[in-house]
Amino acid sequence: MGSATATAAGKAKVTRFDKIRHWITPFRLHCAVLAVYVILVATVMCFHEPWFDEAQAWLIARDCSWREMILERPHYEGHPPLWWMILAIPAKLGVPYEIGLKSVNLVFATLMIWLLEFKTKLPELFKAILPFSYFLCYQYGVTSRPYALMICAMLLIAINWKNRDEKPLPVILSMMLLCLTSSYGIVISGMLAVNWVFRFLKSDHSLIRNKRRFFALLALLAFAVILIIDVIPAKDVFHSNFDVQGTEEPVPVWQRFLNAWILLPSETLFTSILTNSSFNFVTLSWDQVLEAGLFSGLMWAFLIQISRRRSNATLLLTTYLAMSIVFTQHFTTHHDGIILGFFIAILAIDCETRPISADDWPKWCLTLADWLIGQLGGRTSLRYFNLMKALGMLLMLIGVYWTASASICDIRYDYAPSRAMANYVKTYHLDKYRWMSGWTRLIKMSDTTPSVAKLIDKGGYCAGGDNCIDYTSWLQRTQVEMAPYFKHNLAANAYQGHSFASWDWIEHPYESKKDLATWRSWGEPEVYDIIYQPFYFSDLGYDRNDYTKVRVVNLVTPWKDQRTTGSYDIYVRNDIYKNVMHSPDTGITWPDGSKRK
Repeated sequence: MGSATATAAGKAKVTRFDKIRHWITPFRLHCAVLAVYVILVATVMCFHEPWFDEAQAWLIARDCSWREMILERPHYEGHPPLWWMILAIPAKLGVPYEIGLKSVNLVFATLMIWLLEFKTKLPELFKAILPFSYFLCYQYGVTSRPYALMICAMLLIAINWKNRDEKPLPVILSMMLLCLTSSYGIVISGMLAVNWVFRFLKSDHSLIRNKRRFFALLALLAFAVILIIDVIPAKDVFHSNFDVQGTEEPVPVWQRFLNAWILLPSETLFTSILTNSSFNFVTLSWDQVLEAGLFSGLMWAFLIQISRRRSNATLLLTTYLAMSIVFTQHFTTHHDGIILGFFIAILAIDCETRPISADDWPKWCLTLADWLIGQLGGRTSLRYFNLMKALGMLLMLIGVYWTASASICDIRYDYAPSRAMANYVKTYHLDKYRWMSGWTRLIKMSDTTPSVAKLIDKGGYCAGGDNCIDYTSWLQRTQVEMAPYFKHNLAANAYQGHSFASWDWIEHPYESKKDLATWRSWGEPEVYDIIYQPFYFSDLGYDRNDYTKVRVVNLVTPWKDQRTTGSYDIYVRNDIYKNVMHSPDTGITWPDGSKRK
């Protein structure tokens, strides 16, 4: 009797388990992943305060004419104008800043994960975890920039890559979209096209045998050339090999190149060595090199093996070679998600050719596995194999932990001063008064050559004397972060009236001296937005004692599992501080016009 009961209970458990397993189909799992992703990103978005990069794009979209947006700004921003053109639709229609900006990004982030889940043939484990990794979920989901759209374009290329010779148009259009999203996209599309051409030349021995393919590639080339002309840096644009703070010098180019191969891949998913900073100034200790090298080496071994088995290793390596060369000239660590997107796209191309299976293991690994099974026995070997799978899954979850850590921090604290500053200004109606912003004063080299690049030594603030150059085109970045919340520019001394940062180098010092003389003639402003340095007051004839320093907001900015703390202050003229911001309470005005305490 007892045995029969136990057997029945066992059958019931098996039945319930089978029902659950039967219900969790891949399609339903993908739907659940997409739904959770959208809910998570939308929730954290509500708390996230937009920072400089987000505000800069919105202001260009809102305040630039279409001509300036398409033909002028790309020379100073370094990438094609598609993102601004998209943002211009809500911005020029008057949609509130955060609603317009975040709605657009949420659409593309959702599309990115939809393509990943439903259109690629990646392993199911990857589809379950990758959407919640740090770059795909937090950096390119919560923060609003064109990179989610860029990864969408790479996934579209991967989805259509297998049929590129028979149906070249979908791949070409996807490549054009990738080119439009970023200058990095032009490089990636170019190298994919080069590999494509070499491959069919090797088999067809003709460039024009397939006329549709030939004219499609020709159109891509012409399109890319036009975009390259559009983004060629202006002569007076800021270059990234210069540290404004004056604390660091660029590392050698060869070291940046090695870091692109040894460090950057591991930083996409496994290590948290870097902060959100310029790649040109990254220096590593030996233990960091070994840590990053271990994980990057494993990633390269996996990707090369999978791609080599499908004859795509050259596509992977040559494209990344071109990317790494470009990274030596300009790369910020929040661009690391582009590398992750590229790796996912290459893996998707591989899986379109043939799903990943046990056959992809190198022969020596299979031989070693057979030997271990013979030595340890089948049950013990299976236990160790499952342990290794669990360890691999835990490593994949590191990126998910970063997302959770950054999201919780963003919800609890102010990411950037933008929203708090705007609310503070609106609360006290400080937008009615004149604001002035600090500028950038840097150390000049002894060399008197007129070249802008040679006028700068190490940078850093220069207190005074003849060895300083003032760059009055560079104002406080908080003025940019706060500007989208207002219809007019707050800073009276904004360069050429721009609400956004223009990235102009002013080559001739007398231009800045002329600007400073003009600002001095205006007298003391009601509000002064600066990071305190004595020369900011003395050079304009202001008396520091005429101002009260006001702490507006404390900041905690996450990067993966790291935190950067700070605060933001402004200087309010004493009469405004006392009589406007702290005026005596005169009581409530009642409907009959009387005032009572």
